[in-house]
Amino acid sequence: MSRPKRAERRAADRLQAKLGKDLLRLAASEPGGNPHKPITVTSPSEVEPHAAGLPCPVCQSGVRVEEHTAEVIDGVRLRVARVGCTFCKTKRAVYFQLAGSMPN
Repeated sequence: MSRPKRAERRAADRLQAKLGKDLLRLAASEPGGNPHKPITVTSPSEVEPHAAGLPCPVCQSGVRVEEHTAEVIDGVRLRVARVGCTFCKTKRAVYFQLAGSMPN
């Protein structure tokens, strides 16, 4: 069986990249995918385990938490976990809001 020609491989790569972008856009509409739909947690210590438990939206592999910060976005204090896929290296942010309104 012959290998696919270069043009066919490039077309397949373009389709795969487009699919990845579509999957990331879909993940942004789910809870935690954008600052307007944060995931509610009761404690900051729950952010990293919860973010690490989410699969990569592109390849469904595991992710690693690279950074966990507290940010104010549109006047709302949120926790942001920046994660990267261990397989396809896709990076994204997952947004969390603390259930209690009192600061630590």
